[in-house]
Amino acid sequence: MRYRICFDKTLNEIVPWYIAGRRLMLMMSACFKPLQNLNDNFVIWAKETRIEASMTSQVFKLEWFLNRKFSKYFTDKDMRISIKDKVDIGVPIYTQDVDAHDIEHIVFYQESELEASNTTILHHEGEQNDETTYSFIVYSPEPDEKLITKKEYESILKFYINKYKVSGKTFIIKYINNERI
Repeated sequence: MRYRICFDKTLNEIVPWYIAGRRLMLMMSACFKPLQNLNDNFVIWAKETRIEASMTSQVFKLEWFLNRKFSKYFTDKDMRISIKDKVDIGVPIYTQDVDAHDIEHIVFYQESELEASNTTILHHEGEQNDETTYSFIVYSPEPDEKLITKKEYESILKFYINKYKVSGKTFIIKYINNERI
């Protein structure tokens, strides 16, 4: 990486050859150790910042980023975070106030055209669920309780998803075994 400084090479360049000895080089290397640690931390920060700067809300990039960030917390290291779009159940045909026997011609309306008083939409049994109200669903493996609590894991995961998702989209986080976080 371009921010990494080779302190051994730098040390050899700044110490004159005629006074360089093993003891002096070891002492100088000990003096440079805090700078080397600072440089190593900066290189890690620069790499993470470059990755976060190149992030988009594309599903494959967001999945890769979340898996890279959170794979250390999973109980099963082979499991991965995945993002799925909501399942669209289609447009409901009838509302509760429709009497199908009295209508010869069925007229379809937009939801905005229906009156607010008698517009309860009817669905088939099991067709309406809470997953249809969200834009996408994030399936996550169980976090390891020894490393991080579920509450902390959920809040960090929500932070990064909210940071990179498209504005106006809603989501829900579920465990891979479909137990809600």
